[in-house]
This record gives sequence, structure tokens and C-alpha cells, in this order.
Amino acid sequence: MGTDKRHPAAAAAERPGVSFICGRFLRKLSKTEDKKRRLRILKACVKVRSPWVEELLWETLGDSCENVRGFAFMELARKQTLDLGRALNRLRRPPWYAKSGVLRLLGIHRSKEAIPEIKKALEGTDNADIKRSAAEALGEIGGEEAMSLLVGLKKDPNVYVRQAAEEAIRKASDVRFV
Repeated sequence: MGTDKRHPAAAAAERPGVSFICGRFLRKLSKTEDKKRRLRILKACVKVRSPWVEELLWETLGDSCENVRGFAFMELARKQTLDLGRALNRLRRPPWYAKSGVLRLLGIHRSKEAIPEIKKALEGTDNADIKRSAAEALGEIGGEEAMSLLVGLKKDPNVYVRQAAEEAIRKASDVRFV
């Protein structure tokens, strides 16, 4: 868990700017060791149609349980629009798997406005999964700025990053008729 040995939700609950209700649920999740129970709590929260629920989903992308993260990811992917501010805020913070999830979500939603932040995320990491996720997102987003970043990723020392960049370049350069 890095230098902070607490559960990721506990650290997020104390972060400035987290709403009161979201903070309370993050504290509850951090005290719940049973992964299945954490997932049930999150599923119950999603049934509530309130702004703090999306905030909670972004924060749970940093949960240590892959099933909890996967559920949060699917709920965010299903949304018509994303709160770009929350997405970029989550992208700027560890752990690496939360960053990868955010990048994939930005690609799914084709968020051109996020390209400068994707570039910053790439500059600050050696993590191959983050770079692969960024390449995939850039391939979905497309455009000149995305292509220039993909060309740089094509020169990465990691073969999986290079492969993802090549596939993304093919995808981004395809002619699409809408």
C-alpha cells in the first residue's frame, strides 16, 4: 500500500474536498475487511441517486479488492457523462491501478479535454500498465495530440506498451463515418 499503510479508502476519507457523506462511507469501507461485504455496501450505495455516489465510485477505484474496483469501473463506464474534474483528480493520485482505471474510463468516454492530464500521467511514470491504459485511451480519443503521444509510446522499452501504442495508432487513424 505504499508509505501510507492504511486502507486506501481511509486515506481518501481524510483528503480535503471529500464530501461528508462520501467520507463516512469511505471510512466504513476502510473498516470492513471482508471484500464481499465491501462490495455489497458499494452496490447498496449505487442504488441511491445522489452526487456523492459518483464521488464514492471514483474513490473506490483505489480499493485493494479487484472485484470492488471492477464494480466501480463498470458503474462509471455506464454513465452517459463523467465528471471530468473528479476523473482527473483521481488520475493524479495513487495507486497505479486506480490511474489505469481512470485512463480506461477516459478512453471509453473519449474525453479529448483530458489529453493534457494523460500526458502528465505518462511523464510521471514507468508503470507499464498505466502506459498501456493511456495508449488504449488515446487510441479511442484520437486526434493529432493523441497521435503524437502514441508515437512516443511506440518507442517505449516495454514490448506490451509498444504493442498497445501500435494498436491504438491503427485504431485512431481509421477513417470513421458517423
